[in-house]
Amino acid sequence: MKFSEKWLREWVNPKLTTEELGMELTMAGLEVDSLEKQENDAIFEIDLTPNRGDCLSILGVAREVGALKQIPVTAHKINPVKATIEDTVKIDNQAPSLCPRYIGRIIRQIRKVPTPSWIQERLEKSDIRCIHPVVDILNYVMLELGQPMHAFDLNKLTAPIVVRTAKSDEKIKLLDGQEVTLKDDTLVIADSKGPQAIAGVMGGLDSGVQDDTTDILLESALFTASSIAGKARQYGLVTDSSFRFERGVDSQLQSDAMQRATALIIEICGGEPGPIIQIESEKDLPKLSEIVLRYARLGQILGIDLPQPKVIEMLGRIGCELLDYSSSNETVKVKPKSYRYDITTEVDLIEEIARMVGYNNIPNHLPKTGSQFLAQSETRVEVTRLKKAFVDMGYQEVITYSFVDSNLQKKLFPEVAALPLLNPISSDMDEMRLSIWPGLISTLQYNQNRQQQRLKCFEIGLCFMPEGGALKQSSKLGAILTGEYQSESWGIQKRVADFFDLKNHLESLWSLLGNKLPLQFIPHAHPACHPGQCAQIVWQSQPRGWIGKLHPKLSKDLNLDGQVYLLEVDTELLTTKPLPVFARPSRFPEIRRDIAMIVDQGVLSDSLINFVRSSAGEILREVKIFDVYTGKGIDSGRKSIAMGLILQHPSRTLVDEEVEVVIQSVVTGLKKEFSAELRD
Repeated sequence: MKFSEKWLREWVNPKLTTEELGMELTMAGLEVDSLEKQENDAIFEIDLTPNRGDCLSILGVAREVGALKQIPVTAHKINPVKATIEDTVKIDNQAPSLCPRYIGRIIRQIRKVPTPSWIQERLEKSDIRCIHPVVDILNYVMLELGQPMHAFDLNKLTAPIVVRTAKSDEKIKLLDGQEVTLKDDTLVIADSKGPQAIAGVMGGLDSGVQDDTTDILLESALFTASSIAGKARQYGLVTDSSFRFERGVDSQLQSDAMQRATALIIEICGGEPGPIIQIESEKDLPKLSEIVLRYARLGQILGIDLPQPKVIEMLGRIGCELLDYSSSNETVKVKPKSYRYDITTEVDLIEEIARMVGYNNIPNHLPKTGSQFLAQSETRVEVTRLKKAFVDMGYQEVITYSFVDSNLQKKLFPEVAALPLLNPISSDMDEMRLSIWPGLISTLQYNQNRQQQRLKCFEIGLCFMPEGGALKQSSKLGAILTGEYQSESWGIQKRVADFFDLKNHLESLWSLLGNKLPLQFIPHAHPACHPGQCAQIVWQSQPRGWIGKLHPKLSKDLNLDGQVYLLEVDTELLTTKPLPVFARPSRFPEIRRDIAMIVDQGVLSDSLINFVRSSAGEILREVKIFDVYTGKGIDSGRKSIAMGLILQHPSRTLVDEEVEVVIQSVVTGLKKEFSAELRD
């Protein structure tokens, strides 16, 4: 925001030079990006953090300087302008949760006169061009008080005025001349003909104030930050109005802004004002927080001891009302004023006190707490070990944003509602991620667009799942595999990576952690995965993740080449391992027996392995599947699964008769349990 130093000093005039004033603002968090000196004036440009929308006005900056330098702020007295006509218009607020307060006022018989030079000069110094005296006055009030306003040509409106969300495919021609098709989550100001403004962003050309306008409807409204956030960027717009509403405005400012604008319009353009028309939803208005500050916590964080009267005085300076305090100097209870809507917690108060004290005036202290060495659990696996294991298997670690494209995420998880961002940094980063997969797929798109078809990547990060009105955060490990299994080389036969490569990598990691019992992979449908190549990862009867091939339709929609395989599993599952148990290895030989069983196509290999383990007894050391066959000699709907059984006794050598008894028991059980046949 740019503003004139001379204008600021009309409100608050500290005994500081221009340069000292700039340094004071910067050190307080209102960073001065540039300072341009002019004859008898200087132009400040400040860069604010998103939480300090209250300083996007002369009034806000003046309050800040007054609080820092402990001097009074000379604010213009705003007197109500009495109505001289009875004209009103019906206003219907159909979206009170998005617009808790809407104030309108008719002014008739305004004259077309030049904008006064003092307003023109201040607007130009703030990089706002002059358009029309009414529009210029509203822009002036916005710069002065921080409340964006809008004026409609009353004669171009057809009552009633309706505050609502847009209907699907509604269009509006904006003041800048472009026509946009509205999305159904966009808040609009409409009349009986259709939308006349995108609320808090820009008005429509058809109802805008022109040179021949004589009657106007003024608007001063409170639009919530969530209703405006990101909307301007969706339509390729960035306006002073949307910039302020996205960061929040004072919820008690709308009436004062209307009176101030009315007074200036009557003074400059003449006219007959009507009564104030105010529509308000009390339950949807922002509620001011009551905050308790603990002196012990203040001293712990800042490292300084401040007397209670000094703390109370500072809190009053930053715009907090004293509600209660303890005589024993333990706590103080305050309520921030409406313009300090960014103060909601105890830590916010401590930050404000630090700014009032001055960061340079807070001495450096070594930490008072001693180091505490905690016992490390033997069952704990560090995340760094998981990362190293994946790197050793040829993967590269990626780190992507937790903000993802809602369109991509909706394709992957069409039935899950994600958490939208109020103020996204870009239109393709407007939701919190439900899974690691959107980031990995975006990484694949980026690489394939640069002729990199082979990709083995993994990421460990937080995912965010709305659950029962709260937000559940959980750490996930995700991986993506596509293209050639190994890097191109003259001595290696080419092979495309497949589902079982990714499954093997997870199982290898699982074994590396010392787990004796295997994970279960249960065929299950996932909207993002191929229906025939997708499994839910289960441990101890609890679903812990997914593995599968990206659905061909999604691959086509996303313009991805080749077969794409995805994995996601709870990080917690992989960061806990069983305690190692020492067992003396048997010195007696192992015996291997191979059997091939013909079973129905629907029988899972996991079911066969579990059955063999349970029926073979304690001498079974390992069972592995080494072949799956369908085709000639096998009936339709059936398959042959070949298994190798490793047998060993801990204290003696097995004889063939014992082995045969075990094998026959296993085969008989498989026949009975799975209607299996022994293949010759």
